Amino acid sequence: MVATVLMLLLIAYLARWVVSANTGGDRQLEAQHTAELARLRDEVDQLTAQVVRLQDEQSFTTRLLTEGGARPAAGLPPAADEAPPTPTTTTEMP
Repeated sequence: MVATVLMLLLIAYLARWVVSANTGGDRQLEAQHTAELARLRDEVDQLTAQVVRLQDEQSFTTRLLTEGGARPAAGLPPAADEAPPTPTTTTEMP
């Protein structure tokens, strides 16, 4: 009878050891997954910020191209296919 009780205690102790080893590993694995998810969230946030910055740059460039064609830049020589401006005052005439 004492041998049976000792055997049951030994089996209970081993079962507890096996169960606690499995849950401890799950906790460690869960902590690794949590850290990996946090890292992935940070990277997605960084990518989102970069995409927003690129969208701003693209809209700025598009605005410059559409508005820049309508207004010639001051101080630049006329293009090869454009005639020079006609002088309007006597001081501008040769």
